[in-house]
Amino acid sequence: MKETEYFDASEFTLRASIEDTHYWHVHRRAVLLQALKAFAPPGTAGRLIEIGSGVGTVATHFNEHGYLVDYADYFENALAIARERAVRRLGESAACQRRFVRIDATRPLDLGGYQGALLLDVIEHVPDDLLVLSNVREALADQANTFVMVTVPAFRFLWSPWDDIEKHKRRYTRRGLASVLDRAGLKLVHSTYFFAPLFFAALGVRGLRVLRSAMGTRLEAQHIGGLWESKNVKILNRVVIDIHSPERWWLTRHGLPFGTSVLAIART
Repeated sequence: MKETEYFDASEFTLRASIEDTHYWHVHRRAVLLQALKAFAPPGTAGRLIEIGSGVGTVATHFNEHGYLVDYADYFENALAIARERAVRRLGESAACQRRFVRIDATRPLDLGGYQGALLLDVIEHVPDDLLVLSNVREALADQANTFVMVTVPAFRFLWSPWDDIEKHKRRYTRRGLASVLDRAGLKLVHSTYFFAPLFFAALGVRGLRVLRSAMGTRLEAQHIGGLWESKNVKILNRVVIDIHSPERWWLTRHGLPFGTSVLAIART
């Protein structure tokens, strides 16, 4: 399979400029850090690896909050950007304590020494999600108390040009993600939807796109920078982050029955 079928590597620099402040990435980082702290607090988690780390925004965020997370990606240019950003945010000494590893998760993996693997919006990009999850489980299975954290986009009916440009192969329900984790030999510990407020906005935008297409006025972006979802507007970011703040509080105690993303944690 050509690497261009996984992701558009030419856009990593643009993604780096978006991810630091865009509302979707800010809220997502907060939810993921909160979930990880509840499951494996800093100091107890051991060494972790983010597979499909991209430009390293999430891994660096976790590293800033007391974790030891290594960076792994299929694309070497993504790892180069991640390293530069890690040095800038963590400092040279702390960044040197982290590994930056090229990984093809569709092949057998060597994850010796890791307590956990993070696959955050990764498996929807690959043709065989079961293969990737099985490879990760097998690579961690010989070690005690290992786990995986997975996030994926939710609900096929929310499919949009974003999914096309992101080269997604599928979207998931909570039950569907639990099923593929189970078939990979992973034992589900926790799962929930998140981005519940965004769910209704996504439905509305989906409806408008369907209507526009029916009227013969369909105009869609050809790259991530042209999508309205990627627009990095300061006021919009602040408003949407504030709207989602009750969700973060709710998720400390409960799960959610809907959202535009699914989060799951499973043991090997």
